[in-house]
Amino acid sequence: MKVLVIQNKMIGDVLASTVICEVLKRENPTWEIHYMIQKNTIAVVENNPYIDKIILFDPNEHKGFFKLMTFGKLLKKEKYSIVIDAYGKWQSILPAYFSGAKTIVGHYKWYNTFFHTKTVVPDTECNGTANAYRILLAKTALEKEVKPIYPKIHLTKDEILKAKNTIGQQLKNEKPLYMISILGSGKNKSLPPKYMAQVLDEIAYQRDIQILFNYIPNQREQVQVIFDLCSEETKSKINLDFYANSLRDFLGLLSQCDALIGNEGGATNMAKALSIPTFTIYAPWINKTSWNILEETGLHDVVHLSDYYPDLYQNKHPKNFKDKALEWYEKFNPELYKDKLNAYLNRLEKNK
Repeated sequence: MKVLVIQNKMIGDVLASTVICEVLKRENPTWEIHYMIQKNTIAVVENNPYIDKIILFDPNEHKGFFKLMTFGKLLKKEKYSIVIDAYGKWQSILPAYFSGAKTIVGHYKWYNTFFHTKTVVPDTECNGTANAYRILLAKTALEKEVKPIYPKIHLTKDEILKAKNTIGQQLKNEKPLYMISILGSGKNKSLPPKYMAQVLDEIAYQRDIQILFNYIPNQREQVQVIFDLCSEETKSKINLDFYANSLRDFLGLLSQCDALIGNEGGATNMAKALSIPTFTIYAPWINKTSWNILEETGLHDVVHLSDYYPDLYQNKHPKNFKDKALEWYEKFNPELYKDKLNAYLNRLEKNK
């Protein structure tokens, strides 16, 4: 039997939905699992033993109703028995529908009942709602209960060895190595430069460590602003020009770090999928319970403005305050969570 799982768009979402593929394959090892994603997200699913085939979706090529319908009819040749639409937008709804699969599972919306044969309503109150939603999709397709699992990134031995050699040539292996998510995916998901510099100073203060930044070359100017705001002691511990040439190389380097600290985003999900400890600073308008998983393990910790100013939110979902992100970021002074950050760093040092 063939099953298609669809997850377009962001890397974090694509990584998250690999749990659907894993659940299906573990429960039915003979099933052939295909995964529809966009080309720029391949790195997080490479070498995944629970995915038999990658189907690439190009949003520019398949734009508009007729092109999406045509793409769906091409999928029909695969003769899928089940399609699981984890994306839930027209770019996935229409291809899923026109694939001709007998069973199509997706997120309940009033109009989806015309296109999907089974729909689910996510639990928005539980911790790690993004992961719980994907497990719900899988068990709905299987029509049975399954144990919760979490995303994993599968590196090869050669990729790990390459990362170790790269670090060994440019850094000192005996010192703790921290990767910093220095920027979020946008200004409204990035701690202000003055505050990020403050966080870096706190991490570096009287600690014999090495620091790498997670950024790409065209972000260098923004990163330089933060670097210039740091103390001289902190600057001496930052390897500013050390970055990977590809996302897969970055994953190899991340797998050798002692922790990932900084703005919430795709890198946080990747670190968790590599079992690397994380300390995550959430944007004021992002709901931390959506993506916060595995905190109970002690490896991960998070901070959110609502932890310190709950009255601001008036018991409403943080996304209602997206337009206040920059204003509210000014309230998110690292002094609020300095003790929590230091307690986390002390735990890392103790467990090393």
